[in-house]
Amino acid sequence: MTTGMDRKPERPWGPVEVREVLRSRGLRYSRPRRVILEYLSEQDRHVSADALYLALKQRGEALSLSTVYLNLGVLAEAGLVRAFSGAQGEALYDSNPSEHYHVICSETGEVRDVTPPLIDGQPLGTFLRAYVERQTGWQIDEPRVTLRGRAPRDAPAADSSD
Repeated sequence: MTTGMDRKPERPWGPVEVREVLRSRGLRYSRPRRVILEYLSEQDRHVSADALYLALKQRGEALSLSTVYLNLGVLAEAGLVRAFSGAQGEALYDSNPSEHYHVICSETGEVRDVTPPLIDGQPLGTFLRAYVERQTGWQIDEPRVTLRGRAPRDAPAADSSD
């Protein structure tokens, strides 16, 4: 099971910027991409392609499952959504493309967003990227940190924006 917050995800861009991001990669802002992004922008979500397909189908959207998979891949590659692996290794898509991390319950599959800690005034990923590049000479595209564990059994769901 994945969970989303009851808040809108942080979006660094609107429809005009989305068009530009896609255009810069030689891609169109198609109807399926618009429908997927609109659904994902309603609230913070961590969703599989199958779950997204079913949710859109319930809304009366006539997109095939292969169209959903294809477009989620394109949107993730463009940085408009984030792809990551869930508790069982399944591909999940995050509606929040801003820098953050995930903590994933290995028992329930619950996913929570975690705000990156600051190191020397920089988010962990930014700091880690610069550190590894200095140490190795490699160019790091995207440092990813995922935490796996077990959610507390008796605690109410906590807000992940702390």
